[in-house]
Amino acid sequence: MAVSETGGVSGMTGSSAPIIWGNVPQRNPNFTGRIDLLGQLRQRVTSEVTALVPHTLHGYGGVGKTQLAIEYVHRHAAEYQVVWWVSADQPTLIRSTLAALAPRLGITGIAPGRVEELVTAVLDALRRGDPYPDWLLVFDNADQPEDLYDIIPTGGTGHVLVTSRNHRWQNRARILEVEVFPREESLEFLRRRVPAVAAADANKLADKLGDLPLALEQAGALMSETAMSVASYLDLLDTEAEKILAENQPADYPHTVAAAWSLSMARLREQMPNALELLYRCAYFGPEPIPLEIIEQRHLMLAPSSLRDTIQDHYQRNRAIRELGRYSLVRIDNFRRTLQMHRIIQTLIRKNLSEEEQEVIRHDVHLLLEAAAPDVPDDVENWPKYAELVAHADPSALLSCHRADIRRLATNMVRYLFMTGDFASCEVMAENALKEWTVASGTDDLHVLVMSRHKVNLLFATGRFDEAFALSEEILPRMRATLGLEHEETLGLTNTYGGLLRARGNFNAALELDEVSLELHRKVFGRAYPETFNAVNNLAVDYSLTNRYEEALRLHEDLYQDRSDYYYGRDDHPRVVSTSAALARDLRLIGRYGEARQRAERVYLTYQEIVRQRVMAENHPSILLQAKDLSVIRRKAGAVAEAFELAKEVDARYRRVYGDNHPESLAAAINLGNAQRLAGELSAAAELIEQTVDRYGRVLGIDHPFTHGCALNLAVVRRQLGDALGARKLLEKAMDGFLRNDSIGADHHYTLTCATNLASALADLGDTEGARQLGEDTLRRFRAVLGLDHPHTLACASNLSIDLATLGHRPEAGKLRNDTVERYVRMLGENYIDVRFARNGDRLDFDFEPTPF
Repeated sequence: MAVSETGGVSGMTGSSAPIIWGNVPQRNPNFTGRIDLLGQLRQRVTSEVTALVPHTLHGYGGVGKTQLAIEYVHRHAAEYQVVWWVSADQPTLIRSTLAALAPRLGITGIAPGRVEELVTAVLDALRRGDPYPDWLLVFDNADQPEDLYDIIPTGGTGHVLVTSRNHRWQNRARILEVEVFPREESLEFLRRRVPAVAAADANKLADKLGDLPLALEQAGALMSETAMSVASYLDLLDTEAEKILAENQPADYPHTVAAAWSLSMARLREQMPNALELLYRCAYFGPEPIPLEIIEQRHLMLAPSSLRDTIQDHYQRNRAIRELGRYSLVRIDNFRRTLQMHRIIQTLIRKNLSEEEQEVIRHDVHLLLEAAAPDVPDDVENWPKYAELVAHADPSALLSCHRADIRRLATNMVRYLFMTGDFASCEVMAENALKEWTVASGTDDLHVLVMSRHKVNLLFATGRFDEAFALSEEILPRMRATLGLEHEETLGLTNTYGGLLRARGNFNAALELDEVSLELHRKVFGRAYPETFNAVNNLAVDYSLTNRYEEALRLHEDLYQDRSDYYYGRDDHPRVVSTSAALARDLRLIGRYGEARQRAERVYLTYQEIVRQRVMAENHPSILLQAKDLSVIRRKAGAVAEAFELAKEVDARYRRVYGDNHPESLAAAINLGNAQRLAGELSAAAELIEQTVDRYGRVLGIDHPFTHGCALNLAVVRRQLGDALGARKLLEKAMDGFLRNDSIGADHHYTLTCATNLASALADLGDTEGARQLGEDTLRRFRAVLGLDHPHTLACASNLSIDLATLGHRPEAGKLRNDTVERYVRMLGENYIDVRFARNGDRLDFDFEPTPF
């Protein structure tokens, strides 16, 4: 005997149980016969090893496909190391169920919300058989083959079972037809379920029910619980069948199935009408398990009714649930504390209720779901609850309800799907909600606007910046006009819009917007509030992108203190740690490399501890960003070898998590290219940086400041490879792009960096006078923008001293070089690499690192 993870005790053959046993339904103690089918199934499953083909159990509803699969799993459990059951009737839930297998296979380093990456990792592990070569996946109640084919492992030594009613699986998999019971198995089943039944009566009943296992199960349950005779059952079947089958019989189900369900409900109506009211509500949940705590909400604000009285009374509620299970109208899992209704009875109930009744019942289900849902879908602690609830949104027609609290629940579900990385399901639900709500309420309705805002976030997160910007341009004015400038939803979209402006390279416009936004946040929320903290951080990012590094540092220092106070003085809360990481970035941009590295190394260790405690995943975006920043800071502080090793690691992790073309992946690639250059791998650096500049142009635009900025890095490495002419052309093009951008201009750090590198290219090409003139103008601007002692100011001065000496201005050159070296030593120490270059009269190069949006 082995205890399954999903609850209950499962009888298994063999001396050992699977190492991983997930979501497998409890074994049916009344399972009967099917010996030949089980033998055929085992033979087919094990007949192919290297070319994995799903083995599909095919048949119409109620024939026992799922029960056969359950019995196979329990009989052969000892022959597998991993058994994982996936309820496949709702395609939006398949991937998340499969993704939940990842930690059981030892897969780490992927954030819990990144469903697609987790699924890919799971499939790869199964294909390799690492760490378990003997595994079984069961996809139960699948519909279209296309829903599964990209998530069925190909290759490997494991097995896949699929149960389905869809005939299209015949063209995609090896089919094992599951027919109704042979008569002898029907009789055996009835003898086990109703021991007192006479053989002749059992035969009559089996014949009347067409040997359909589901119908036999329900009839047996009713007679067993009520001591009803076969004759009485057959009489009632004749009379009740006509009534229920007159209500548009489902095409896939024999009338005997409908009659069996009808009789069970008729008996329930006699014994406990209140339980029937609960049953009706269960019919409008999904076929997935319904947590009992949803039904146990005593203070639920339902309309006065027998249902409300039943729910609020502990004894009535428990009795009603027991009665539903007694007549096999629902399946009760006491270990997981869920109940579950078969889709057949759900369909029959829905078909036999009037439109008015359905509307009332659906709304009660909406209220049950809303009352059970926490109102903070961003909180990772609430994700398991939302995973239970979102499965019931579509079956209950949640989006058709136009009450404000129910629409907020739908919006929270969309937010949950977004936060967990299930972007495909998130987009479907958001689009469906917008279609439904816009028709019902118009484009200026609050909830239409809110859902539109979440769609903007989705488009932004998936890299569709132009679509996100266009939609935000459309709905932000409507929000301001309809809700007002100070409404929390307007402020939320305003923050997102600022991010979109930054992503488009409109740094000044983002700064102007976020300055106003911060004042509004402080007015609406106060100073010490999470939304205000976010607005402060956004403004600090604006400052760092517009040359105002000292102001960015001061904002982040205040924010660090405010967040520390808000989170009870903790310096290990993720929000506080992320602010400390931002402070390290600011210190690096100001040129205080030693302080920046000390803080960044502390943050790195803190994040490692947070990961060890499983508060955050290893590849959480904040952790990856900080690791990339630490690599940059190490390089700037002179620890080239350590920076290079970390840059390689971070680049690989970013590509694995985000793919090659996400902006943060591009930033990690640029960091690696810069580290390669300093490590002496010039050709590799040139190739990587050139590829990344091209991708920046495709992702952000060929005239985006970051595209031009990264071209500076390519120019540096090309000049070092001896292509000074190619470097000059790149730099002149970048300079032109910076000067044409209203957010950059002649005095921006980016432009001055470009000018200094261009002076070096001119010097290499023999135009020393041109290099001197450009260097003098650039040095004057650097001193005004960054101060006399910033490392970039000093590097520009050092290069200028070389050009002055070459042109014969040796006293002036010597004075400038001595002053520069003295300042360098005071700022960065005697042994800093740029100090050595400056003393030796070697030119210094500037590289560019993109700042996160």
